[in-house]
Amino acid sequence: MKKQLGLSFFGFIIVAMAVAMALIVAFSVVPTYTQFFSIKNTVEKLAKNSAGQTPEAIRQAFDKEAQIGYITDISGKDLVITQVGGKTNITANYEKVVPLVANVSLLFDFQIEKSSGASIE
Repeated sequence: MKKQLGLSFFGFIIVAMAVAMALIVAFSVVPTYTQFFSIKNTVEKLAKNSAGQTPEAIRQAFDKEAQIGYITDISGKDLVITQVGGKTNITANYEKVVPLVANVSLLFDFQIEKSSGASIE
């Protein structure tokens, strides 16, 4: 008589629970990171194209891009814009709390900083 190989019913349940938890986490984390990369690309584009503009004009441009790109985590008023010597530096720091199950959530702390690198005089 050969020894049986394979997964028992209880082993299957444990593996299925682990896979289900991994999928729940993945489905919660992926949209958060796609939003982050969308914000990062928008800030990079603004830093590159808005050298010499006023901070208010940069914030308005970000809000327009955010509306087009479905960015909901931050707005133009959350950007910290500094201009020194014609060089524009745009910083966006924000936190995102993603609820998982019951009272368990994930906290993401994002920091984006881009500089125009151009000097307008």
